[in-house]
Amino acid sequence: MDREVRGVDELLRSEAVRERRGALRRRIETAGITVHDILRCEDRTVFVGPGYEERHTVVLTRSGGYLRRIAGEEFFVDPTGGYLTRPGDEHHVAHSVGPGDRSTEILIGEQLFADRFDGRPSDRRLSVTGTTDLHHRALLAAARRGADPFELAERLHRLLDLVATSAGHWRTDTTARPSTARVHGDLVRDTCAALATGIPALRLSLEELARVVGVSPHHLSRVFRSVTGATLTRYRNELRVRGVLHAIEEGEGSLRTLSYAYGFADQAHLTRTCRSHTGQVPSAVRSLLADRA
Repeated sequence: MDREVRGVDELLRSEAVRERRGALRRRIETAGITVHDILRCEDRTVFVGPGYEERHTVVLTRSGGYLRRIAGEEFFVDPTGGYLTRPGDEHHVAHSVGPGDRSTEILIGEQLFADRFDGRPSDRRLSVTGTTDLHHRALLAAARRGADPFELAERLHRLLDLVATSAGHWRTDTTARPSTARVHGDLVRDTCAALATGIPALRLSLEELARVVGVSPHHLSRVFRSVTGATLTRYRNELRVRGVLHAIEEGEGSLRTLSYAYGFADQAHLTRTCRSHTGQVPSAVRSLLADRA
């Protein structure tokens, strides 16, 4: 554990290291699919790039947040989502909330990608439900436990099926004029980035969050729902639950501590919210994400 912590600190301090693939977890290779654990250490707030994608990939974020621009499409990525890439895609990244975000990159073959993702809307963004996120984290836990390739392959295909159902589901307000849509999109992006900065942001009131992004609470609530199709309350709870999942995954054992840290009224409130978003209570989540059977 000490070696792992030192490794993270060294990566975050090093200006030379921008991205380490599989730095802290062994990669998974099975059924023609390769899974990398990524800790990104880029600390620039402006876009860095371009880079050019060589494979078909599905990227799912587990913690932190960052801006991505892929084939001209710009969006904010946090633990409620991810994105797709295809060979030849030009991409840029910016870390507006700082370095240290963790993601899972799944490299798959052209046919497997086409079977699940081609023919869908061209939007590269993915919306990831709490149930899918839990399945994602459980896959990594199974790999850490040393699950056999058959089980990992089955888990991987199930995860890709779940992800594919959300491809292109990110909603935008198509009724607004282009100039208004851009302004509203920027407001949603800034709100997501503000909430991704950590636990203190997730404990802000609606009025405080509105002040951070420079609008009224009513305007923020209305625009967020018109652009995303979800209430700000629902989105904030998604982020709080993902934070709890990540903390459990990293070894935090006290649900009382997590309830307090993430601003839940009590442990029962955390349990109800976690079950609502993932289908599982926190004690069951702990068993699913344990490194040992």
